[in-house]
Amino acid sequence: MRRGKLFREFPVTGPLRVELEGEGPDVSLRTHEGPLVRVEMAYGVHGWGYGAEERERALLSNPPLRFYGDLLRVGPEPEGVSLDYKLFLPPEAEVEVAVATGDVAVTGLSKKVRIATGSGDVVLTDIAGEVRVRCGSGDVSLQRVFGALAIRTGSGDIVGKDVKGDVEVETGSGDVALEGVEGELHVVTGSGDVRVAGRVEEETWRIRTGSGDVDLRLLEHFQAAVELRTNSGDIACTLPVKIETHEEGVLRGTVGEAPRARILVQTGSGDIILAQG
Repeated sequence: MRRGKLFREFPVTGPLRVELEGEGPDVSLRTHEGPLVRVEMAYGVHGWGYGAEERERALLSNPPLRFYGDLLRVGPEPEGVSLDYKLFLPPEAEVEVAVATGDVAVTGLSKKVRIATGSGDVVLTDIAGEVRVRCGSGDVSLQRVFGALAIRTGSGDIVGKDVKGDVEVETGSGDVALEGVEGELHVVTGSGDVRVAGRVEEETWRIRTGSGDVDLRLLEHFQAAVELRTNSGDIACTLPVKIETHEEGVLRGTVGEAPRARILVQTGSGDIILAQG
């Protein structure tokens, strides 16, 4: 296999949209200051002899990059070539990534981010804009994500810290662990534990899992209507709940004199914990 790297830079004078697609690349998108977009590609040309040399020459002379002033299109890979990408973008760039397999890491963007992977891990750090992730199988890691967030995975764990916008998560199989949540929350899992820590004022937290424990930790004082249900499991609540219904598998009541938030939990098989801390 013939290996190498190539680099391209493009001038940016206004809003930019980036579209990237590929069969199996690892993708890293980062921000930098300055009027340029920089693309770094690490390539591997499969095969030997004259055919591999021809594919390498074709790649170097005509890489899969197209720049139209306000739009940068990257990929897909030419036949017989594997590529990994590093893109350095203005913070205001909008990004759409679609790869069959490969890891995707995005850091520092403030506009819309769209990611679709068949399999591969996704890492999002310091994102201020709206985020949508679809992943067939792979883990999703979040840190300091402040915009509205929607994640759908077939299988894989979802872990996040300092998630400040509205959150919608759906996973067929995998654990969900989120800290620093401050917006609306909707979590659905087929199987997997759910752990969430955060703050509610007027928001609704709605969690449903087919099989798995649910552990919710609420920060500071709050007022909320609470409904916890499990078909097979225990319910433990250490908060000062004014109980309306408390029977096997069900706890319903309110916290505070004028509840504005709602906490709704349902699990087919699993324990539920609701506590402060």
